[in-house]
Amino acid sequence: MTIARNTPRARSGAAGFTLIEIMIAVVIAALLLAIAVPSYREQTRKGYRSLATAGLMDRAARLERCAALDPTTGFLATNAACPTFPSNVTDEAGAALWAITIPTRTATTYTLQARPVANTPAAGDTLCAVIQLTQAGVRSATNSSSADSTARCW
Repeated sequence: MTIARNTPRARSGAAGFTLIEIMIAVVIAALLLAIAVPSYREQTRKGYRSLATAGLMDRAARLERCAALDPTTGFLATNAACPTFPSNVTDEAGAALWAITIPTRTATTYTLQARPVANTPAAGDTLCAVIQLTQAGVRSATNSSSADSTARCW
């Protein structure tokens, strides 16, 4: 005896997904996203931090050149080679991500400081709230609670 193809009994073996299979797939996707999204955010923050540290190194090199061109005034020189402060580190679209200031500056010493600009992707980085570089090459960083985070930021 053969069963007709259009009867309900014949269609019960039709291909498709059950509700349980779909729920398992959704749970697996949610778990992967729970792991992937924070990891992605941390990687983008590391990229922004590298922009800040590169900006600090660039401004330090400019200050060194500036002082070399005018040794009588040292780091207080104001020739064309000197960077202006405050200055910004920008992304490829030209939006400011980090503000670089020079809170300490004498003829023989300086301290450069980078802070995330408010309302930018870099502003969410509470681990590296302030990144610093001195004329002696001393690198430091603090988080939003003012605790040392140099190893993670540099």
